[in-house]
Amino acid sequence: MKIPALLAVFLFLSARVIHAQGSLTPPGSPSPTMKSLDQIQPRTPISYAGYGIYIPGSYYLTTNVVGFSGVNGLNIICDNVTVDLNGFTLQGVSGSQSGINISGVNTNIIVRNGVIRDWGGDGINGGLSSQNLIVDHVTVSGSGVNGIQGNNCIISDCSLQNNQWDGIVVVGNGSRISHNVCIGNNLANHANGASIAIEGSNNLVEDNFVVGTAGLYGIQIYGGTTSNVIVKNNVNGWGTGDYALAPFNDIGPIGAATNSTSPWANIAH
Repeated sequence: MKIPALLAVFLFLSARVIHAQGSLTPPGSPSPTMKSLDQIQPRTPISYAGYGIYIPGSYYLTTNVVGFSGVNGLNIICDNVTVDLNGFTLQGVSGSQSGINISGVNTNIIVRNGVIRDWGGDGINGGLSSQNLIVDHVTVSGSGVNGIQGNNCIISDCSLQNNQWDGIVVVGNGSRISHNVCIGNNLANHANGASIAIEGSNNLVEDNFVVGTAGLYGIQIYGGTTSNVIVKNNVNGWGTGDYALAPFNDIGPIGAATNSTSPWANIAH
């Protein structure tokens, strides 16, 4: 019979394809395969007023924050900081200081995305020496002094409303102030007050919308400054004080929209 021979061949071939499979015991406990949120975007939460930022990094509000008398809302005391208001409100009270105060010569500070209101000092006080301050998509209202004060800064797409002194004041050189809405600032009618005030040189003020019925000026460029560029702004309701612009600056023509043919024209009405 040929059956034993066939069986022998089958067993021989089977033996060639059977291999040891190794241990079935796991080498250890499973480890995480996904990154945490802090690993993807490390940020530090802020939930109370008077918070001090001493370490560079990214910070964000987790809730509406109400201040108290005698303190700033946030104190920034280092370089390289981003503060995301995260859509929340940083609100002052009677006797409070500034909403966000930048101390000393600090650089590369960014503030964005929220509301700063009713602080006794400035809404954002960038000081006289801070460098590379960026503020965007922030509403600042009801400040006891200026809405935003900065040096060498970019302020864009912000709303400045009903601040007692200037809505925006730039005290240094090389800033860009653009696409902001400024309504009813300089309520205190202080001397030389304006909704946008420029006290330095080589700054760009472009495409801002300024409305007011009080105070002295809509947009003011202080004397002694040079090479500021003032173009495509719209100032309404300040009368003869729409624009107070010192000589030796590059200023687009000023007039009513119906009479302005220059693409750089500043509108006054």
